[in-house]
Amino acid sequence: SGFDDINTLAVGGRAHYWFGDTVKVGVTSNRNEEDIDESSLNAADITVRKSTDTWVKLEGSQSEGASTDTLYSSDGGYNFEQGATTVISNDDSAGAYRADASVALGDVVDNLPGKVTMYRQEVEGGYSAPGLNTLNDTSQYGGTLTLPVGERISLRAKTDKKVQSQGLETMAHEGDVDYRLTDNWTLSAGARLDKRVDRSPVVPVTQEQGSRADMRVQAGYDSKSTWTAYGFAQGTVKTSGNRDDNGRIGSGGSYRVSDRFKVRGEVSGGDLGSAASLGADYLYSDRTSIYTNYALENERSDNGLRARKGNLTSGFRTHYSDSASVYMEEQYTHGDVPTGLTHSAGVDLAPNDRWNYGANVDYGKLKNPQTSAEIERSALGLRVGYSYDGLTIASAVEYRVDKTENPLDATTSERTTWLTKNNLKYQLNPDWRLLGKYNHSESKSSLGEFYDGNYTEAVIGYAYRPVNHDRLNALFKYTYFYNLPSADQVTINNTAAEYIQKSHILSTDMTYDLTSRWSIGGKYAYRQGELSQQRVDPQFYQSRAHLYIVRANWHFVHRWDALIEGRMLDLPDAEDNRSGALLALYRHFGQNIKAGIGYNFTTFSDDLTDLDYDNEGYFINVIGKI
Repeated sequence: SGFDDINTLAVGGRAHYWFGDTVKVGVTSNRNEEDIDESSLNAADITVRKSTDTWVKLEGSQSEGASTDTLYSSDGGYNFEQGATTVISNDDSAGAYRADASVALGDVVDNLPGKVTMYRQEVEGGYSAPGLNTLNDTSQYGGTLTLPVGERISLRAKTDKKVQSQGLETMAHEGDVDYRLTDNWTLSAGARLDKRVDRSPVVPVTQEQGSRADMRVQAGYDSKSTWTAYGFAQGTVKTSGNRDDNGRIGSGGSYRVSDRFKVRGEVSGGDLGSAASLGADYLYSDRTSIYTNYALENERSDNGLRARKGNLTSGFRTHYSDSASVYMEEQYTHGDVPTGLTHSAGVDLAPNDRWNYGANVDYGKLKNPQTSAEIERSALGLRVGYSYDGLTIASAVEYRVDKTENPLDATTSERTTWLTKNNLKYQLNPDWRLLGKYNHSESKSSLGEFYDGNYTEAVIGYAYRPVNHDRLNALFKYTYFYNLPSADQVTINNTAAEYIQKSHILSTDMTYDLTSRWSIGGKYAYRQGELSQQRVDPQFYQSRAHLYIVRANWHFVHRWDALIEGRMLDLPDAEDNRSGALLALYRHFGQNIKAGIGYNFTTFSDDLTDLDYDNEGYFINVIGKI
């Protein structure tokens, strides 16, 4: 938030080429030119493949130039945490290197089953790439082994280690063995050792450090007909530092009710609390759908950080009738991102063609992988919709509570948030349509009013397209906009939070088709606004604006359009006047979508709620119509 008055030009490309079926070579190059600095990134990779399970991939990359802080939010933008920070001069450069290998043992020794995977990654301090700013030297390596031994024994092993210079070091080793005692009985045993050491100059109070060794045994029985059962016991044999024991005992099983339906469950208790699970598997039917998805990412995560992250989502949706359905879902996230499990459940009802209802409940707990600080989240959502005879109304409301642990002093703060989203469409007659929306968010923090955040956007508009003269299109709109950003939203220079804005905006936008190839149009908008840079004791001052736009659109060849706009923004209270042009080129894809690229030569936006003059540059726009 708040990249004010910074112009950026980014140029880059990527190419890959296969040499036969066994070798692939790729190159990547990017260059960013900013008002404040310049940076570049060059990379290359090569893959050599013998089979789908036997291959080697090597990657190398080098960056040069300064980078900026990385900020990410795990609660929707109310609070932000700072990721790795890299501050280097334009003359410094840093490299990153990675090697991955997979070997099917049968490709090396005939008839030998099993598979080995290995990886190693080295990143130099100061390396900077999109989503990856590394302050200190970082080394990661690990691998897996799957090896059947005879017809009854199977071995599995896994190891991972990550070392950051003057940072957090983590290590985990795991080994398991399965023994098929009979056709029905299987015995399993495993051991895991993991260790955490934080060598940072300032160690967070919430940090977990030390080692823990766990062992587990399990016995399972498969009836080979309708049911299975198992029991397990897990114990912590050694801990150090402030690591908690993880002893646990439990049992579970499954039962096939019919050829299409199987239920399963597990219950356990231990040092970290009790746990239970209940699930059901349906084969395909006309009423039930089952979904399970797993994604492993090592380049980009939702919070903007480069991370190795896995996300498993599984659930089901059952249609009890033509008007009612329910769903349950489990989402598990792990890796170098906030780790934890989220539970979701909901119901959808459509008793008739006019009304539809819905509700959902979510609960989850996430743990920061670097500081071990926890976020506990619970949410409830309700929604309703109505559609009949040209009228469509949709409304949704959500209530959310976030409890966040501070890594500096282990205290917990609570944030309560209400959100509502509402839409209205009504066709008054064949020529006129009424449009409306009301979005509102209100957030309260236990830390005090300074940390609150509120947002309101209310819009009502009339769309006019006369049936007997369809060359004319017009939209008249009124917008009320209020924004109180959270205290953590700062500018790129770490200055104070953005201003509080209260604005009333009136606008009219018209387009007229002169011929089948030429259209002309324009827009006028007026803002009666108020701004305050004080959050505790707001002192508002006026911020009026007039926006003038004239445009021409040329359909010069089949599926291609060209657009030119002349723009002027008049700010009487600031005694400022800005003007310029906008150019764009569009291509039609079918009857309903067109996409284009253009350049805005002005620094302002045609959205008068946007008060940042950072809109100059290239843009991509996609337009859809019904």
